[in-house]
Amino acid sequence: MGLGLRLREVSRPAEHTEPAPSATVPVVVENKYAVAFREFSTRPEFEGAALGFALLDENGGIVFASPLAETALCPASSLKTVTTGAALTILGPEFHFETVIATSAPVAADGILQGDLSLVGGGDPTLSTDDLTALADAVIASGLKKVAGRLLVDTSILPENPVNDHWVWGDLGNAYGAGAFGVNLDHNRLTLQFGPAAEPGAPAPLLEHSAVSRDTQWINNVTTGPAGSGDQVVAYSAPYGRTITLRGTVPAGEKGFTVNGANPDPPALAAELLRARLEAGGVIFNDPPRPSTPPATNRTILARHASAPLPEIIDHLHRVSDNLEAQCLFLTIGRQQNADPASAIREHYEKAGVKFVGLRQLDGSGLARADVIRPMDLARVNFTTRHGPLGQRFYDSLSAYLDGQVRAKIGSMSGVKTQVGFLRTARGRELTFAVMANGLAAGRDFWTPLEKLLEDVRTSEP
Repeated sequence: MGLGLRLREVSRPAEHTEPAPSATVPVVVENKYAVAFREFSTRPEFEGAALGFALLDENGGIVFASPLAETALCPASSLKTVTTGAALTILGPEFHFETVIATSAPVAADGILQGDLSLVGGGDPTLSTDDLTALADAVIASGLKKVAGRLLVDTSILPENPVNDHWVWGDLGNAYGAGAFGVNLDHNRLTLQFGPAAEPGAPAPLLEHSAVSRDTQWINNVTTGPAGSGDQVVAYSAPYGRTITLRGTVPAGEKGFTVNGANPDPPALAAELLRARLEAGGVIFNDPPRPSTPPATNRTILARHASAPLPEIIDHLHRVSDNLEAQCLFLTIGRQQNADPASAIREHYEKAGVKFVGLRQLDGSGLARADVIRPMDLARVNFTTRHGPLGQRFYDSLSAYLDGQVRAKIGSMSGVKTQVGFLRTARGRELTFAVMANGLAAGRDFWTPLEKLLEDVRTSEP
């Protein structure tokens, strides 16, 4: 049996009645930035995802930090700003990559070289076939007639392994996963043209492809997919390898459908093209059958090529999110500082006052899924660069969004979407922001809600 308890009101005589003290109820006024982020982060399409948002004021103070702003997340290509910001200071705005052709002995008056001819790489990610041709022509113009030694390619300026151990195997043979070699050529990319059939399921022959080393073998398992299905091709190859395997589909009915892959051995191709150009110009090679020896340290330079200066490379790197250029800068920083690249970059920012927590930088591009950084730290890195001596140049290299009111770098890979940069409020303040989302479901629109978040922040004032 339940107990039915009834509370009885007890009244007091009027003369003993005292007014109850007025209760002060605290009124919580939610920061408008917090409101904007709550509306953004609670959208149904983001259910289950981890989203972090950090917002800094003109002095680097925290305007808003979401609960995950201080949790390390995968940044994807937004990590490139960590590399480029450090490169501008460590390497300097006048830095350029240099590639040379040199000899191990002086060329005699009769044009005979009693020694080796070497293509000495500088790790230049922008070196093109045209640049290589110009180098060869300069050597021919120098009077070289005959090489009694060998034609060598010196790639020792960068590590022997051109790919990061944490990159996904399925990325390596594709254009965006090209390795960073001491000698790179045409961004180490291949253009592949297929001939899909009219109906799905039939083989799609490989019609044409860019130049590769002459002993490269192709294994083409690409078939025809549904009309309008786009590029579903994955290329598989190992660094310095001689086999490129192609799998996946290309859309039905689109003759000459083009996809991009990675060249597994750019130094070998560069040597072949260089030799062909020199021989066409009358240079004779003896090719003595002797064991390989380390490249000569005392060299005579016959020709040299310099890349565009660093800021121009960064302009392109940010605009197209070039993984190769970012990785070459990352490795070059390490070489110049005689240190692990990630340690050199971390030290650079820590000297500027950034205190990292949970940072793991494995590469310069953000291609490694094991890269992690807190949104707060990513924002602070960009703030530090923006307020450094080359801050305006860094700012100008970033892509413009929202009618020029936002300058930022985006990052994107499966399940990951990020953006870091600067926005100008309606009242003219410049805020630094970082938005990072991990664990997003496939096929969900992230960028439209993000634009709304940034516009809401831009038009809000605390």
